[in-house]
Amino acid sequence: MRRELGGGWSIDLDGAVVGRVVGGNTRFTGFGRTVWTAVWDLPSPETPADALAWIRQAGPPRPLRTFEEPGADDEELRYASWCRETENGQERFALHAYTLRPTSYVQAAFLVTVADDLDWALTAWRSLRYRPAPHHGGGTPLAGG
Repeated sequence: MRRELGGGWSIDLDGAVVGRVVGGNTRFTGFGRTVWTAVWDLPSPETPADALAWIRQAGPPRPLRTFEEPGADDEELRYASWCRETENGQERFALHAYTLRPTSYVQAAFLVTVADDLDWALTAWRSLRYRPAPHHGGGTPLAGG
């Protein structure tokens, strides 16, 4: 089920997950999985490559795996790191993922309790899409419409 994140971004998640806005970010939960998403503006004149260099430098110190993949088009960059974490004494796994475009990017965390959910997290991350709002400029309407 396609879920809107704002700013032209959306993600495909199971229909059974519940989403809500928490502190300006969107959190989806269900079936022992949590997805946090935040949509950020990319400040001008910073490029997606500049932001990605900073993200790599500031990211987790020892990820289990990293993923750098082509985006939906030449303007999009995608990077993620798979990590083992401990929160409140509980072990979990997290895919910290970024999808960057020239004007904005999505920072997402896919939190799971078992390492076998990596494929699910990657599939969800890869489903992120950007579709800018249609421009409603002036002009002549099409005949017969």
